[in-house]
Amino acid sequence: MANTIEIKKLYYAPVKSFNFIEQDQCTIVNNIGMQHDRVFALLRNKTKEQAIQFQNKQYLRNNQSYLSVKNTPILNQYQVQFDNITLRIYHKGQLIAHITDFDFESLQQVSTAIKEREESLQHQELYFVYNQTIPFYDMINDHVISLINLASVRDFAARSGLIIDHERFRANIVIDGMPAFAELELAKQIISIGNVRFQVFSNIPRCKATNYPYKQIVADHNIPQQLHEIYDHIDFGIYLKPLENGVIRIGNQLQVIN
Repeated sequence: MANTIEIKKLYYAPVKSFNFIEQDQCTIVNNIGMQHDRVFALLRNKTKEQAIQFQNKQYLRNNQSYLSVKNTPILNQYQVQFDNITLRIYHKGQLIAHITDFDFESLQQVSTAIKEREESLQHQELYFVYNQTIPFYDMINDHVISLINLASVRDFAARSGLIIDHERFRANIVIDGMPAFAELELAKQIISIGNVRFQVFSNIPRCKATNYPYKQIVADHNIPQQLHEIYDHIDFGIYLKPLENGVIRIGNQLQVIN
């Protein structure tokens, strides 16, 4: 890995499974992850009491309770703006909710507005939840940041013959300069990005959410199946656990420490 490996894109997604926001730099918080990333989520199949418990108690969470692109691809049509003071939710460019008070009852403006627009959800119990210090990650018991390698995207596209957008993988950090799929060999190692150290926690096995192009509601490819047929696994990208506080920026270099 003698080539310079550097950050090309940085993203965070304030609401799990809604759009992500591109930025030039982001704050990394030890034991939490990327600041403001996935601090809101939509829940299904919960009573109000269960939703409040899910919001506040990490050990009570499970991935099946999230409303996500995997089970509800229409979420790809919703966008969010968030500045830590105000949350704005848009549907196809139209503002549908504007929240400045993040108590549980006020948050339900979002679940109500979405149910009003989506006939398929009108008979479900939906709750919109918020937790700034215990975000709603897929890794239920670990706070992680996702990273993908553009060389892996290019290799996958070339071998599959498909047009593959890196956005469908919803990574927080996008790098270039590393050989294709070399990131999958870094498990449990320590890396640095800029002046911030991370442990490579695990590879990311991909699910059917990646079958949907970013912001689209119709699947165009079976990405896990294609990965398995070409590489004999369904891993794409890695999870990082921050080991300290800091700021990372576009252009920062990634280095393997050990």
